[in-house]
Amino acid sequence: MSRFVFLCFLLTGCSYDVLHYSTKSNRTYDSSSAKVSSVPASGYHRVQSGETLFSIAFRYGLDYRELAQSNRIPAPYVIYPKQKIRLLGTKKSISNASNNSTKTTRSTSPVVTSTPTTTKLPSRTKQPIKVAEKDTKDDKPVGNWSWPVDGGVTRGFSNAGVSSKGIDIRAAEGALVKAAADGTVVYAGNGLIGYGNLVIVKHNDVYLSAYAYNERILVKEKQNVKAGDSLAVIGGKGEDRPLLHFEVRRDGQPIDPLNVLPKK
Repeated sequence: MSRFVFLCFLLTGCSYDVLHYSTKSNRTYDSSSAKVSSVPASGYHRVQSGETLFSIAFRYGLDYRELAQSNRIPAPYVIYPKQKIRLLGTKKSISNASNNSTKTTRSTSPVVTSTPTTTKLPSRTKQPIKVAEKDTKDDKPVGNWSWPVDGGVTRGFSNAGVSSKGIDIRAAEGALVKAAADGTVVYAGNGLIGYGNLVIVKHNDVYLSAYAYNERILVKEKQNVKAGDSLAVIGGKGEDRPLLHFEVRRDGQPIDPLNVLPKK
């Protein structure tokens, strides 16, 4: 009987890998430290070890898709330490260049506009319609959101200044932090200042969710998770524990998680 119990212990202990990160650094984070960082004056970010394109975009409140496009980084968005990431996208410069080119063509060739170009107008008007259709498809609801932990909200969402970009939820000691919806883990570590042991889950091309100040992380990057799967063990900020800081990003921008979570 004792051998059977020991074997069961081994099997359950190997069901997932526990990622241990130092919790001492968590005590230096104050209540307003979880915030979107401002873009450096240089407009660039130097990749540090352990960072992902998703964590960099999350740090600066950017859309990871635009960040990847600006830096010509194809999926699955592999980056390397010391790599320079351009934070200021090139879309503005491209649009300005296209606007300038259209202005010059109109001024230099006014006669052409009254000829065959009238037959090409329908094809040009179809392009933005197709893009809009793709955006609406990517913007489908994630599904049934669920609370990451069972507890009460002690700090609400604010999008003003450096205030909280998410909500703080107080739960029971040792509670498991769970995925709020189906998705893929795109970051698991403690490299973002102000977030402690952090897990970021990508739900689709539009929505990300983040789980901060964990005591221990139970998942790895690139791991697929279902709603309700355990991501971490709840931790806290300084003496304010057990506590989870939870954020939801839509197209890189923080939104109030209470707008997607089911009402209690």
